[in-house]
Amino acid sequence: MAVKNLPIVPSGDPGALVEAANYATWRIFRPVITESAKVNPIVTLYCPDGAITVDESGAEVNYKLCKGCGICAKESEGIQMVPEYTGPKGVF
Repeated sequence: MAVKNLPIVPSGDPGALVEAANYATWRIFRPVITESAKVNPIVTLYCPDGAITVDESGAEVNYKLCKGCGICAKESEGIQMVPEYTGPKGVF
């Protein structure tokens, strides 16, 4: 079968494969939107978990999908990685 004969199929929604999983417990750092105006919409394509959405109203992180890899913060000035709080006061 030649490549030109392969059917065109949708790739699916971002994050669809991990929708039922909760990877939030893996996080040591979490992305925080600091300035929505500076969040590059292309960051939605770089996020391997489909955890970031950007639309007219701004950017949003779905923390249930986010593993805290930091790719979004590397690709956009408007996102910073901050420690994930998981323990007693002063300990993360």
